[in-house]
Amino acid sequence: MFRRLFGRGAYLRFTAQTWDEMFAQLGRRAGGRRESGAFLLANRDGDPRRVIRVVYYDDLDPAALRGDIRLDAVAYGRLWDLCDQYKARVIGDVHTHGGTYVSQSSIDRENPMISRAGHIALLVPHLASRRAAPREVGVHRYDGAGDWQGSYASDAVRRVYVGRFA
Repeated sequence: MFRRLFGRGAYLRFTAQTWDEMFAQLGRRAGGRRESGAFLLANRDGDPRRVIRVVYYDDLDPAALRGDIRLDAVAYGRLWDLCDQYKARVIGDVHTHGGTYVSQSSIDRENPMISRAGHIALLVPHLASRRAAPREVGVHRYDGAGDWQGSYASDAVRRVYVGRFA
């Protein structure tokens, strides 16, 4: 039944359009040769898991995509300004890996983009050169103090909902 009433137990909820646009943008920005990424925003006063806007790292910092991803402090200032403008908050981030590898690297684990418990990091395969289903994505929840919980395959499907909302 619509993946348990529209993914109510999921960490993140996307419309199909937002999911598809995110993959298209990540793939275009990666250009098949480097990682790309974005922050995932939800309305401050709405569903705390529904992604309403995707803010790409290279829009915040044009030099962010160097093969790996590096954001300077100014980029975070721009992110907080956008959150104020859209009355939104950051609930997660997404970045690409080459091939099918969607586990976190040691750099990913040691450097969360937002180091707040409950933050969700999605890792997508193939540098987002094609749309991936939630079962192909690594879903990583930051629990604080350097601890992460990873979800893959059928567990990832329970953590990320893509579809319609009630």
